[in-house]
Amino acid sequence: KALARLTHPNIVKVTDYGEYEGKPYLVMPYLPGGTLKERLGQPIPWREAARLLISIAEALDFAHSQNMIHRDVKPSNILLTQRGQPMLTDFGIAKILDLEETADLTGTGMGIGTPEYMAPEQWTGKTSTQSDQYALGVVLYEMLTGRKPYTADTPAAILLKQATEPLPRPSQFARDLPEKVERLLLKVLARNPADRYPSIGEFATALESALTNSPLPQGEGPGVRSAHPRARTLDTQATVNQMEGSTIKEPSAPRTRSTQTITPSSSPSLLRYWPLALIGILLVGALSIGLFAALFQPPRAVLDEINDTQGVAMRLVPAGEFTMGSDSGFDNEKPIHQVYLDAYYIDKYEVTNAKYKACVNTDVCDPPKDSSSITRSNYYGNPEFDDYPVIHVDWNMSKTYCEWRGAQLPTEAQWEKAARGTDGRTYPWGNDSPYSNLLNYNNNVGDTTEVGKYPAGASVYGVLDMAGNVWEWVMDWYDASYYASSPSLNPQGPSSGDTRVLRGGAWDFNDVNARSADRYWYDPADSYDFIGFRCARSLP
Repeated sequence: KALARLTHPNIVKVTDYGEYEGKPYLVMPYLPGGTLKERLGQPIPWREAARLLISIAEALDFAHSQNMIHRDVKPSNILLTQRGQPMLTDFGIAKILDLEETADLTGTGMGIGTPEYMAPEQWTGKTSTQSDQYALGVVLYEMLTGRKPYTADTPAAILLKQATEPLPRPSQFARDLPEKVERLLLKVLARNPADRYPSIGEFATALESALTNSPLPQGEGPGVRSAHPRARTLDTQATVNQMEGSTIKEPSAPRTRSTQTITPSSSPSLLRYWPLALIGILLVGALSIGLFAALFQPPRAVLDEINDTQGVAMRLVPAGEFTMGSDSGFDNEKPIHQVYLDAYYIDKYEVTNAKYKACVNTDVCDPPKDSSSITRSNYYGNPEFDDYPVIHVDWNMSKTYCEWRGAQLPTEAQWEKAARGTDGRTYPWGNDSPYSNLLNYNNNVGDTTEVGKYPAGASVYGVLDMAGNVWEWVMDWYDASYYASSPSLNPQGPSSGDTRVLRGGAWDFNDVNARSADRYWYDPADSYDFIGFRCARSLP
């Protein structure tokens, strides 16, 4: 009955239903044009793909307005009429929701769908309208490139790839793809549902704008900031743990109401669909077995150093405990506490002008707010300073760059462990007092220096410049008393705040600030010539 409400020119109509030999069936028109899946296997011109999927996006937008989420959007569920008109079908595992109970159409349930098209949040049973949007983005990606973004032998392996590997840039496989189309595709396939389009209708509008050469709607590309640099900062904290499905926690979650669960007892007419429920349970069991088997295969070799997809060197920090904080430092470093962190990679060097410019050239990142340093009027964009740390970037700009690379800003705990190791050392190199051969600090140079200039000051993990040169943004909000109650397992920082944490000291600060436990803070909208950053990335 719910499906029969979906009267839309691009949704296959359900005209009746019944039961035959104990099995439920639906009555629908026969469409002789086959499925979209039969047309795939090689790239389709982007204009043709966009025109076809705009109709499907509008069909999904209508379904969402009727409180229904499809949850299994894929090429085989897009049928074609004799004239080639696309028609969406197979709402067999659709999530039917009550708007009065769930204002934002977000519910929880079984994590079912087709693995290669499932959104990251769908693996945990959490679905929303953005989940359908992600799946349609995968379909568009496959149409444009001739391949799916993530493929593997088991559902669990797909999940791990999706959670730990950056999205392969579609322009690698479709050389003639316009940059504006690639940007909207990167946005619709963002891991965090909040970074996708607010609705699938707006995704359709973006496709139409691309077709008509109109300016794309504001907010294209992953990790887009609000026009006001402070607007996004005060209501969003994206603390990411990619190993756990890239879950992003918000400090002030949108208001939601509880989701009504439809059960046979509350709706007797649904008893006829118990076979579908049984099939769903079996599917979940099969997926769980596959996930268990994949997770407990013999471990693969993990390299101490890798280069990510943008050619940035990253060093491994193994899983385990370390001592965080200091009882001999400032009050905000107390108390000393033991913290366990999963393994992760962190940038070997601070992000440089050249590396940051690569993101600016894609129109995902904004240029630094000032192109100069304290003694150099032509700093950013000058090849002479390509290997110097990028400066004049605020917290949001830093976060956006890391997300562009499929990474994230390190948490405060990740940064400190990478700097001081597990033996509680005071500085990255040990406990010896700093001097000019170990780091750039206390105005001994008078400005920033190229990254990696002080190899003797490297941390035990081979990470350089974690003391001096520039302060580095980290993910966490700042709270002076956070350590007194912070979790001991993969702490993510406070849920909200007014300022963000900086670590590592800078070229114009002293030896006290070069200590690995030292905590500094600034308004996340601020940017100065002594603030930079580096990125981190979790691994399975």
